[in-house]
Amino acid sequence: MLKETTGRTAQDLAAELEGLRGVDWASVWAGPPQGGSPEFDAWCGRYGWEPKTVEGNLIVRTRSGGKMTLWSGGIWNPVRGLTHYAWEVMADAPAENPDVLSAGNTAWPEILQAAVSVLGAPVWSGAWDAEDFPEPPESRFWRGKESRLQTRNPYRLAFWEPVGEHPGQVFFTLEQSVAFPTWTVDTPGGSTIALDVYAPEGSRRRW
Repeated sequence: MLKETTGRTAQDLAAELEGLRGVDWASVWAGPPQGGSPEFDAWCGRYGWEPKTVEGNLIVRTRSGGKMTLWSGGIWNPVRGLTHYAWEVMADAPAENPDVLSAGNTAWPEILQAAVSVLGAPVWSGAWDAEDFPEPPESRFWRGKESRLQTRNPYRLAFWEPVGEHPGQVFFTLEQSVAFPTWTVDTPGGSTIALDVYAPEGSRRRW
């Protein structure tokens, strides 16, 4: 039987995005103060974040009950991006691998619509084999064409660019990934849908 591991809904993703409105992204990208300090507690409290780790990349529980990872190479600063898993399904047996893809077919439009309800229409949205699938503006945002076609990842993608000419606004992606075993007949697979928030080069502006 398939297992959905996040316990989150599309409406929960909309709440997470609403919670990011007004974030001082310059402060986030600069990284948090030393863990355990009053300054660190104040920094997390500013956004309603409850820290869940004190080592490696900082993981926080948000005021909406979700989990968010601040990627910084394990040194906390500078922060290069945030990841929130909106959906994850795992198969118990190889025979369920086709069901993983079917579950993603159902989940993706609902989760995408939740993101659109907050962020507006994406610049682009589509599947891994789309003829007009764009190259990433920065290599860390998503796989380039050769890797994407070899791995079928991102399996689906939507992205939102910063608006206007102002440096510092954030770059959002919503990405479905499918684990390689999902395409096999002998190993259980799985799939995730993740929201990523990136700091483009020079990004230091409040959204």
